[in-house]
Amino acid sequence: MPPALKARKLYDERFVVAQRKSHPRGTASFELDTYCALEHVLVSTSGGSFFGFMDEHLEALGRRRRVALSVQHFTLVPELLARTDYLATLPYRLIARYRDRVDLFELPFEARGFSMHAAWHPRNHADPALVWLRETVAALSPGNAPPEAID
Repeated sequence: MPPALKARKLYDERFVVAQRKSHPRGTASFELDTYCALEHVLVSTSGGSFFGFMDEHLEALGRRRRVALSVQHFTLVPELLARTDYLATLPYRLIARYRDRVDLFELPFEARGFSMHAAWHPRNHADPALVWLRETVAALSPGNAPPEAID
């Protein structure tokens, strides 16, 4: 984020593994070998990349996963998971709303999460409408409380 912008942290996020309900793998927690051996969907907003953030973490461990499909939009992933045996590693709050179709699991390795921020230009800092919008967004955000535990 450019240092000239004003910003407010909304929440901290972590990554989880998602698979379809009734996946042939079952519902046991993941071991690293299994995670790497199964096929994954990767979201690449720039398009076409088959190497992402989680692949950097795995590379540091001397491991690789099998990315079978790369898509540009997060919204495609729940439907792809529901109809295939692919896995996806996604932000918890993004995929948790689809728990009726997917099962969620903790990652079998340490991976850093990220923080979500709202940012605005300083010239808009005192605009009453934008102050209201920022306060409303902050009030609706999950705050810094940790997200729900995965059952």
